[in-house]
Amino acid sequence: MMQPFVLFEKKYLDKLIQLNKMYLVTQSYSRAYDHFANHTAVDLLITDYDDPGLAGMHLNAVKKDKYASIIRLDSDAHKTKLLEMMAGNQYRLFWSVVLVNADTKKRLEAYKDKIRKYIDTSTNWQVKGNDAVNFEGIEVTFGELFVTLKWRTQKRRVKFEEIEKS
Repeated sequence: MMQPFVLFEKKYLDKLIQLNKMYLVTQSYSRAYDHFANHTAVDLLITDYDDPGLAGMHLNAVKKDKYASIIRLDSDAHKTKLLEMMAGNQYRLFWSVVLVNADTKKRLEAYKDKIRKYIDTSTNWQVKGNDAVNFEGIEVTFGELFVTLKWRTQKRRVKFEEIEKS
């Protein structure tokens, strides 16, 4: 399972406040789970918003998650709780920011066969053996990872989980 997100660190808080991204939505995060690690920390994904309405929509989308919440950076109590979570070893916090670099592209290349299988079973694209299917980009929506595939003039936005299952 691909884990593309960066660890959330204290140094990001001031920058988020400067950018007026005062609303952080938290939710459970399973992509970071390491079966071989000997830790019991709860992995959480944090998504930042400058609009309380969008943060509320995200929260509503994950409302059944017991770790779903909105942390307001303009609230001292919320900010203190977040700092406690970051300082302790009960939680590992990931920020829903994807660093698209050579390493990420290399990890996506490892899914080449699964992408072919997904295209064969889930699209009407007639991709020949030497045709290239390209990644247009990686996006995050409500904590879910999506990739955009491009073949010739056609594009398709796909939940990455669907490719992993192919």
